[in-house]
Amino acid sequence: MDSETFLKNYPEKPIDAYKGMHGRTLLIGGSYGMAGAVCLNILGAQAAGADYICCALDDSIYPVAASRFLTPVFFPLIEENWKEMIRKALNDKITAVAFGSGIDRLPYKQELLVFLLLECSVPLLLDAGALQLIAEGKDLLKKAQCPLILTPHIGEFSSLSNRSIADITEDRSAAALAFAKEYNVTLVLKGPQTIITDPEGRLTQNNSGNPALAQAGSGDLLSGITAGMLTLVRDPFTAVSMAVWLHGHLADRARRFYSVHVFPLEVYPQLMNAFLLENGR
Repeated sequence: MDSETFLKNYPEKPIDAYKGMHGRTLLIGGSYGMAGAVCLNILGAQAAGADYICCALDDSIYPVAASRFLTPVFFPLIEENWKEMIRKALNDKITAVAFGSGIDRLPYKQELLVFLLLECSVPLLLDAGALQLIAEGKDLLKKAQCPLILTPHIGEFSSLSNRSIADITEDRSAAALAFAKEYNVTLVLKGPQTIITDPEGRLTQNNSGNPALAQAGSGDLLSGITAGMLTLVRDPFTAVSMAVWLHGHLADRARRFYSVHVFPLEVYPQLMNAFLLENGR
């Protein structure tokens, strides 16, 4: 992936464009004390260019997210109605779903994961807390009725694959490819030179990014960018490769203005805006 390939695959807005022309992005995450995670999902999806964002989140953090972001359609969840609300959200012309960021304190997270695997029919990205749930029972992956995208860092992947970090590090590509094929998922093994692979055997090693991304919230931002890109680009492997590259590329561009020690993730929409404008988009 590079700028030329990215822009070739990134859809332009025609003169007769309308909101949600490519579909709608559904972000499900956050819990009490962890509102920032789902807010970073929203920020990432906006930076990717998703123009119709829906967000399902626990009622306890709804005021936090809704006061920060004006344009998403929110689905506040309570323990008594979450299933009804999620089903309603999925039926709302959704094209891609992300689940897992900041769900650590969500009381119904296990039931919600199983529900999504059985009910979702569009690409479903699982990150963070959702990966912890999967690690406790990988057979859940085989219940999926939709294309799955998993985005673990190496520690999470060690738990998922029951392999040591040292063993994985010996050949990250082989380890990622074997897992993707066995569980029929697109896998993003995050870290320096992130590996992306899918069940068909396609594999790429990302070449963008820098240590500025080694901070809390970077993965939540990437989940949002990826969900947004899955809405805009139909082939999951291409969309994920574009998202991972963009996440790093915008951080590389930010090195003109920010130190790797002090890089605010909140500037991603502005960085994306500058990148697109420079390329006539």
